[in-house]
Amino acid sequence: MRAGAAARLAVVLSGLAAAPVHATLGEPAASIDADTARLGRASRVLAASPTPTVRQHVITLADGSVIREYVGANGLVFAVSWNTRFKPRLDALLGQYAPTYAAAASQAALAPGIRHSVAFAQGDLVVDATAHLNAHAGLAWLRSLVPAGVRIDDLR
Repeated sequence: MRAGAAARLAVVLSGLAAAPVHATLGEPAASIDADTARLGRASRVLAASPTPTVRQHVITLADGSVIREYVGANGLVFAVSWNTRFKPRLDALLGQYAPTYAAAASQAALAPGIRHSVAFAQGDLVVDATAHLNAHAGLAWLRSLVPAGVRIDDLR
C-alpha cells in the first residue's frame, strides 16, 4: 500500500514541476501552437492586445503561471513575458538570444541576496527580469520587431 501511495504522490508532484514553455522570440507564431500542444494541461487564449496590429497569446499553466507571447502583423513573436512560480525555460523562450541573456544573468546571480534582477539591452535584444524565491517575472523583446505604436510598458 505504501508503494502505491508513494507512486501516486510522485505523479502528483511531477505534475506540479515546471513545464517547458517556449514561443521562441523572433520566430513565427506557429511556435505558440506547438507550446500549447506540448503543455497539455495548459490553456491558451487570444487576449485583448495593446493595438490592433498585435496578437497577444496567453498560456496559463496548471500552477497558475502565465506566459504571454506577442505577435506582430508580420507573424513573428516580437516579445515574450512571463510571470511564473518556477523559472521558465528561458533558453527555449529566447531561442537564439538565450546565450546573450545567460551571460547577463550569470553576472546578476553573483550579487548577494535572494532577489535577482537582470535588465539589459544588447543589440536587438532587451530583457527586464526579476526572480525572488518562487516568483519569476520578466519581459524580453526585439527592438526591430516591435510594431509602430506599441508601447513596451503596455506588454507587462
